[in-house]
Formats: sequence, C-alpha cells, structure tokens
Amino acid sequence: MIYFIISSASTLLFFFFALFTSALAQVSLPLQIDTSGDPIQMQADHISYDRALNLYVAEGKVEILQGNRKLTADRVLLNARTNEAEAAGNVVLLQGEDVLSSERMKIDLEANLGIIIKGSLFLKKQNFYLRGEEIERLGEETYRVRRGSFTACDGEWPAWRFTGRETLVTLEEYASVWGATFQVKNFPLLYSPYLFFPVKTKRQSGLLIPRISYSETSGVEVANAYFWAIAPNRDATFYLDLASIKGVGEGIEYRYVRSKESAGIFYGYHTREWAQYREKRTDQLDRKPDRWQVDLQYEEYFNQNFFAKTKIRELSDRQYFKDYGQTYEERGSEQVYSFLSITKIWERFSLFGEVRQTVDLRRDDKSTLQNFPVMNFMGIRQQILNSPFYFGLDSSYGYFWREQGITGHRLDLHPRASLPLRWKIFEITPDLGVRETIYRSRNGAEESHSRKLWDFKTTMATEIYRIFETGSKDVPRWKHLVRPEIVYTYIPDVDQRQIPDYDTPVPKTNAITYGITQRLTGKVFDNAGKSRYHEFAYFKLSQSYDLFEANRRVSPGSEPSRPFSVIRGELRVHTLKYLKAEKVTTYDPNQNRFLTFYTSAELTDLRGDRLNLEYTWANGTQDQINASLKVKIMPALDGSYGIRYSRLDSQTLESLYGLHYRHQCWSVEMSYSERPSIAGQPAEKKAMVMLTLMGVTSVGKQ
Repeated sequence: MIYFIISSASTLLFFFFALFTSALAQVSLPLQIDTSGDPIQMQADHISYDRALNLYVAEGKVEILQGNRKLTADRVLLNARTNEAEAAGNVVLLQGEDVLSSERMKIDLEANLGIIIKGSLFLKKQNFYLRGEEIERLGEETYRVRRGSFTACDGEWPAWRFTGRETLVTLEEYASVWGATFQVKNFPLLYSPYLFFPVKTKRQSGLLIPRISYSETSGVEVANAYFWAIAPNRDATFYLDLASIKGVGEGIEYRYVRSKESAGIFYGYHTREWAQYREKRTDQLDRKPDRWQVDLQYEEYFNQNFFAKTKIRELSDRQYFKDYGQTYEERGSEQVYSFLSITKIWERFSLFGEVRQTVDLRRDDKSTLQNFPVMNFMGIRQQILNSPFYFGLDSSYGYFWREQGITGHRLDLHPRASLPLRWKIFEITPDLGVRETIYRSRNGAEESHSRKLWDFKTTMATEIYRIFETGSKDVPRWKHLVRPEIVYTYIPDVDQRQIPDYDTPVPKTNAITYGITQRLTGKVFDNAGKSRYHEFAYFKLSQSYDLFEANRRVSPGSEPSRPFSVIRGELRVHTLKYLKAEKVTTYDPNQNRFLTFYTSAELTDLRGDRLNLEYTWANGTQDQINASLKVKIMPALDGSYGIRYSRLDSQTLESLYGLHYRHQCWSVEMSYSERPSIAGQPAEKKAMVMLTLMGVTSVGKQ
C-alpha cells in the first residue's frame, strides 16, 4: 500500500513535469497545445512573457487542463533558460478523483526532479492520505519525504496514522523510515528509530508478520512464516510455530499456476507435541508425539474436454483432524480420501478413470476397500442411423484391493437400446439392456466368475406447465412445471452366490416407481437488462411398489409382505432475497416411522442480518443441530453466535460468540469459543481480539 501511494504521487508529479515541458514549446498567448494525447489548455487572469529572462508568468486563478487532469494555482512561473518551473499558492492537481495539493511546487523540467512543499496526496479508491512537509523527487524512481505521515482515515485528526521524520523510497525496491511513530488521534503509541520495508508492486520474498495467540491447552503460541516469491507463477511459504505448552511445529506450502484452469497447491505440516501437552489428554488412542499432515491438490486442463485432477491427503493418525481440523467439516470427518482422476470427453462418448484410497477415521479397518483403479467408458444415448431406436453404453473396469479380505478385478459391460415414443403430451420410452460382469478375485487362490443378466425399463411421463404473469419488472413471469412419472423396471433373478464381496449383487426387481416433480422457475432481469433463469422452488416425491414382494408367499413365522418402499421427499426453495432452504426426508410406511431428516435454511434481510440452520437426523445414529446467527446491532457493530449441538449425546460440540466493530478506517473483532473434551482431547476455551487498520495490516492476539 505504501508503494501504491508513492507511485500514484509520482504519476501526478510526472504529469506536472510533462505538462510544462510541452508548454515551453509555445510562445503564443493564450496557451493551447495539442500533443499526441489530449490537448492541454492554460488560462489565467494574467499571462506575461519576459524575453530578457526568457520567463513565462501566469498569475491569478491559473488553470491548466488536460483530459481528466486539472492543475490550479495562484501563480505559475516557467523559466525557459534554466528549465525550471514553480507553482505557488493553493496549488491543487486533480487526476480523476485523486487530489494532490500543496503550498508550492518546484520542478527541474530538464531532469524531471522537484520538490513539493507542504503537500498532501489523497487517493479516492483506497481512501488513503499521504502528507509531508517536503516530497522531493531525487531520481527516476527515488523519493524523499520529510516530516510526513500516511493514513486511511478522514479528517484533520485521523483515528490513526503513521509518521516519520524522514523517509527514503526507491520504487520496486525498499523504503527506509527514520523516527517512525504510530499515532492514535495524534497521540503516539509506538515508536521505532528506524524501519525498513519493501515497496514493490510485485510479490517479494521476506518474513511475514508473526501471529500471536493463546489458549489454556497450548499456551502462548507464536506463528512465524517466511514467504518466498520463486517466480511470477510460483511461490512458497515456510512456517515455524512455537507454543509454550504444545511444542514446535514446522510446515511448507507451495503454490503453482500454469494457466487459468491449471494450478496446484502442496501443503505439509509437522508438530512434535511435548509431554506436558500430551498429559492433558485422557485417551491418547493412536496419537503419537509426532503429528503431521500432507495435502496435494492439482488440476491440469489439457483442453476443455481432456483434464486430470488429483487430491492426496495423508495424516499421521486418525485423531489428527479432531485435534487440528480448521473447519467443522474437518473436525467431524469420518473418512479421508486421496484420488487421481483423468477425464476425456468426445462428442458421444466419455472416459473417466480414477485411483482412490480411502482411510476410515473411526477405526483401524483393514477391510476398507480401495479402487486401484476404476475406469468408466460411457456412451450417451444416440440415434442408430436414421431409425427410431437409440443406443447407449455403460461399461467399467475396476481393480479392488484391501489389506485384509477378498481382492480382485471386475469388468462390466452394459449396452442399452431404447425407443422413445411421444403421443401428444405423453412420452413413453421402453429401454432394454443386457449386462455381463466378469470377475477374477483372489483370497489365497485365484478364482474366475461371470454374471449374465438383462433388464427392462419403461418410463411413462407427461409434463404440464402454466405461465403466470407476476407484474414484477425483475421477474415478469413464472413457469410452474408439473411432471408425473411412472417407471416400470424388471431384472430377473440370477445366481449371484459366487459374486465376490467387493461388488454389490444386483437384486432381482419387478417394481413400479412412481413420483411427481414440480418446478417453479422464472426469467430474472437485472438492472442492465441481462437475463438468466432461476429456479425458485423444486419438489419431488417418489416411492416404489415391488411386485415380487407383493406376490411372495408368506409362511408362518416369516416376515410379512412389505411391497411398498421408503417414501423419499425433496424440497428446495431459493428466493432472490431473504430465503434459501432445503429439506430431504425418508419415511418407512411399513413401520410407520421416519428414517432420516436433513434440513438447512439461510435467512437474510436487507440490513445484513443472517441466520443459518442445519439439522441432521438419522434414526438411532445421528441427531445434530448446527446454527449460526449474525445480527447487525448498529450500522457499524455486528454480533454473532454459532453452535454445534449433538442431541444424541446431549452435548454441545462447539460454541462461538463474537463482536465485530467497523470504523471508517479501522475495525476490531472479538470472539470467544469453547470446545468440550472429545475423543480424549482436553476441553479448550479460546479468546481472540483482532485489530485491522484498513489498507495497512491486521494485528491480533488469540
């Protein structure tokens, strides 16, 4: 930010130098010069020329214009013999919304050097002020500011500012400040006899500001980092963290960008926990003193139809995210996975291949199945020559491995033929597929098996819609679409006793699935007249009826016939403002009970208040509420509250309270959080205060 201020000041000064250099080429009055850019115009109450001294003098309401630049002063002198110029008295230089003002400017036009006396620069976009008794240009890229200050605060007595007795700045290099102070309301709080810092627009290597924090479990922590600007498209950050109770941690983060779509990040971190910290845990489980994490994410787009993605994540132990996770999702993770995938898309076919490794964080399960690899070759439904028939293909190959248990290969071929038919508003699509799956498995000895079956499916549906005029300029019409649908599926019963357990048997099916889908969409226009389609509401209700189960002979003591499947309902509502909600529910009519609930909602208002709710329930296994609330207490003051609560365990998993106050040029954020003892990790209470000076830096204590 300091560089930007000085750089903008140099731009305005250079304009002043160039403007008067062009003016010397003219002798006629009034002065109006056409350059290669915008024309330059000068006017004043009085303009004179002294031939003996070769001196131009403009006095009284001097005004010089060029494009969006404007210079005004009480008096301007141009010495053609010495190539020196001076503007005095209420000197103001405007460029766009930026303002440079001073009592006097002295300029050497030949060397493009000069001094601004008692000057100030205001940058509108950044709302930044730079003031100095003298701002002197010593060279093409070097400036000296004597008795200067800078701030992002308005007013003669800004809320905060930095001052310096003398500052020497070389653009794209460094700045030196002698006698630096930090002041609040003109009261000095901090002083340094000398400061040295980079003033570059490009990234540069160097130490970052340390982060200081405190918690009752870790003690005082100091997080240090060094940034290395390797190249324009590559950089790295090295971490060294010291904690008085926990121990020492070190890490590295490397970032690489090859193109707009292709980029990658590598992150590695290691910490060695000291004995006094480990003694706080009631259960170490599989935790060792050395805890570490390795993450690699990369995407490479060879073109839009051919790309590769990878995500590699390794942890020292299964408790790592419970202790060191940065988000709710990480701390509640039940699995972590790594994968490498390649995708190739043609006009009618696609190929997707993936290698995936999964780690169960709940327990040490050596039977967790790994995909090394799985490949899918798909053919989208396409017309066969000019006939009314269509052809599609689902095929895959996979090698499935586990540390303990059956491993092996699977090749699956599943071509399909369909005949779409339409009669008025009704559509009927019969679909026939044949499928063969070949297995070669190993569990001590190798075995080969195959499975052959066929399936038949018919879809019958219709779509009914109506257009509603709303009278609104933003959304003039709504479209309400209703799609009832019936699908009949038949898969015969085949012997699958020899199917290895790394695959799922295909159940025999003779079922009718029926459901109804409703959509409410609208064409939304913005202020510029551009339009887009928006789905305001979506609702789907579906269930199946199993004919095999309905005709099953029920003998004494056997389970009763239950042909009706679970009812699944989905509801999504997304207004343009105020509300975004989702609800997914499953209900078992056979046992007359709900099986799962998932509800999420986000409520907002025009003030900026926001309420987020999430409720997840699964019969007997999960019952959790996540909520966060942000309230605008005053225009500049926000209050926040967040909670994660397990109703199943009758325990609060995490709670957070916060206040955020924003001033015109600074803000302060305070928060307090509590986490109970989970999985042997001791309970933790943490307080944080973060002060931000707009456009400069953030300092805080945690």
